[in-house]
This record gives sequence, structure tokens and C-alpha cells, in this order.
Amino acid sequence: MHRPDRLAITEIVPPARLAWIAGALTTAAQPARLAVGFVVALVLWCGGMAWDVGTGPAVDPPGILAEPWGDIEQAEAERTMRRLAAQLVPEVNFEGARMPAAQLASLLAAGAASTDDPDQAERYRIAARRVERLVPMGAFEALCAAEGEAWGVAIDGVRSVDPRAVAVGIRAALLDVPLACVERTPVFAAAFGAWAVLAIAVGLGAMARMEAVHASGRGMLPARAGLEFAARHWTALAGSWLGPVAVAAALGAPCIAFGALFRFDVGGWLGAALYVVPLALGAIGGIALVLGVLGAPTGPAAVACDGLGGLEASQRGAIYFLSRPLLWIAVLATSAALACLGVTVLRSVSWALTAFPSAMVSIGSGGAAPDVAVPIVPGRWQWPADPKVALVWWWVALVGVATAGASMSLVAGLSARAFLVMREACDGQPADAIWPFEVPSDVTDDAAASADVSPSRP
Repeated sequence: MHRPDRLAITEIVPPARLAWIAGALTTAAQPARLAVGFVVALVLWCGGMAWDVGTGPAVDPPGILAEPWGDIEQAEAERTMRRLAAQLVPEVNFEGARMPAAQLASLLAAGAASTDDPDQAERYRIAARRVERLVPMGAFEALCAAEGEAWGVAIDGVRSVDPRAVAVGIRAALLDVPLACVERTPVFAAAFGAWAVLAIAVGLGAMARMEAVHASGRGMLPARAGLEFAARHWTALAGSWLGPVAVAAALGAPCIAFGALFRFDVGGWLGAALYVVPLALGAIGGIALVLGVLGAPTGPAAVACDGLGGLEASQRGAIYFLSRPLLWIAVLATSAALACLGVTVLRSVSWALTAFPSAMVSIGSGGAAPDVAVPIVPGRWQWPADPKVALVWWWVALVGVATAGASMSLVAGLSARAFLVMREACDGQPADAIWPFEVPSDVTDDAAASADVSPSRP
């Protein structure tokens, strides 16, 4: 006999499966996964740094989320820098309408290192920090600063148990900051955005494959095998995110051409009469984007677990949402909460790993050594003006890159497990059924041998 509440009961995922998703918190720290995450984060970091070095400053100090400086703000900054220069480095003559802030900050840092008077050295350091905040940023530095502020809001929300702050921070990081970057630096946004999507999609695909193989009972896949899998399926992994965008762009182009009719009086009447054409095409393109957004969280995982193509992988998550919306919401909300918790813990650990040795070295040096540590809450990073501080900063920055890689590993594991849970509930496939389903080994004999995999249990 059919029960009216059957759909509502079966749509909600059992608590045991939600607890199984939380297992990704432990597997994210596997050395092979951390190695893949570090490589992906380092590739992104080096690419962005190379862009900034090659193109130079492109964004005013307030950042990409703020309005560009006008004449009044620029004049105020110039007055501040000229006053500090006249007080602390009067022997240097700065000519020109605009003072080089980076050069002044470097001179002030050098002055702090050269004086034996502690009070004077402190004045130099305070002035150097003030001038550093007036240095124009590179496009990548500005993007990192804005993303750091956004994720900082989310991390603070996790620490204070404020879901609203978490939601605001995540929305800013995933939507507001990228849109502002496109508006302020469109060339950088297009070039680095394509590079970032490819690198992150391939990296998440490799780590999701490693998580899926481990969760299926086939053993631990080494980093090389995971990267080889992602390299073979890089088009599908990137297509799981870019496929819906390409479909929307293909449908949007005729709509743009159709809009040219409205530039003329007669054409405007014709366009109005035939407006159903762009309306239909635009609606299909909008639906493609909506489905792409719904499938984006599990797109690379669908490729890693089922070997799907790009468009099919992007649609699979949307199909699960349409068939089991409560399940989709429960699983994704659990995964997002676990990701926020895990990232907060990782930031705290990286701070402890860098703050303690920094404090000990500072004590031993009598305050002469730079005090540099990974902040708990991400924020703006800058090239330090003092060369010694810059060298220490680079070592600490590598810890920050490793933390970013570990965060990617965590997200990839949660995405893979979330996909397996939704697939099990919607398609009836067990969570240990990983593509290729017909053989107990992994994709290649070499990968299976190196992973020491064993046949999956029936």
C-alpha cells in the first residue's frame, strides 16, 4: 500500500551516510593527496606571481572590491608619502608627480635595519608599514587579497558559530570577488581564470579519484596514478565546469546578433515581432547555466567516479537535485559545513606551525629577526620591502601554499563522497562501485600494481 509520506522519507539521506561523508576529514591528510594538492596550489601561485611580475601594478590599494582611486584619494596618499619621506629619508629626492610607494617603503625598511636606535628603528618600521598599504597591487595580489578577506569572513563565522557570516563569506569568495575581478581586470580575469579552472579541475579530479578508489576498498592510489588519470580525462574534468558555459555562450551569440536589429527603426519593429526567437534561445542558455551551477560541486567527482564526459558530468548533479532535492540540499550542506570546519582547522594548524618557530627565533635574535607567520584569517599579502624579511616570507608562503593544497584535498574528498552518496540514493549503485565497474583493478595495470589494490568486496 502506498504511503503519502513515502517520498518525503526516502528523499532525506540517512544520518549514517552523512557521517560517512565526514570520513573525508581524515583521508584528506593522506601524503599522496597532500602532494597533489601542493602541486596544484603551487602551479596557481607561480602562474599568478609571474603575471604580476610581468604586468606590474594594476589595482589601487583599496583592492578590486573598492572603487578605483580618484584624484582626491591619490593626492592624499601622495601628501602622506612626501611627508614621511621628508621626515625620515630627507637625503633622497623624489621627483615627478607620483611618488614610487614601493621604493619609499624599501628605503624606510632599510633605514630600520641600519639604525642602532630602537625608537628610531620602530618609527622607520611603522612608516614602512604605512607606505606599504599605499603600494598599488598586481592583479593576482589584488585577487588574493579580496579572496583572503572573503574567506576570512567565512572562517570567522565558523569560529563564532555564525552561519550568516559563513554564507556571506562564501558568497563573496565564489561570486562577488570573481565578478569584481572581471570588471576591474578583464584580461587578467580571462587568462588566469582559464588557467585556474583547468588546474583546479584537474587537481580536484585527481584527488577525487584517489578518494573514490580508497573509499571503494581498492587501496590507496599513489599521487602519480591520480595525476595520470586526471591527465587522461582533463577535457572532461574542465568540461564539467566549462561545458554549460560554452552551451550558454553558443546560444547567447545569436541573441547578441539579434539585438543588432534594434539599432534601426524598421529592424526594431522586426525584432519586436520575432522576439520569441531570442527568448527561446536565451531561456535554454539560462537553463544550461542553472544546471551547470547545480552540477558544479560534484562535476569533477562524477568524472573521477563514473568516467563521465564533461557535459554529462556537469548535468549529473543537477539530475540528482531534480530527482531528490532534499537529499541534494542535505548532502551539499553537510559537505559545505565540513569543508568550512576543515579549512578553519587547517588555517589554525598552519598558523601554529609558523608562529611558534617565528616567536622562538625572534626571542633568540633579540627582535632582529623578522616575525612572519601564516595568519589564521587570510588577508592581503605583500612583497616585503626588506630583502631578509622577503626571504623569510617566501619560506612561510610555502607553508601557506601547502595549506591551500590541503584545503583542495579536503574539498575533493568531500565532493567525491557526496557524489557517491547521492548516486547510491538516486541510481541504486553502491558507494564502492567505481569506474571501471567490470574489473577489480584501477584504470591501468601500472596504477593497480603501484597502489597495491585488491578486488572489491561484493
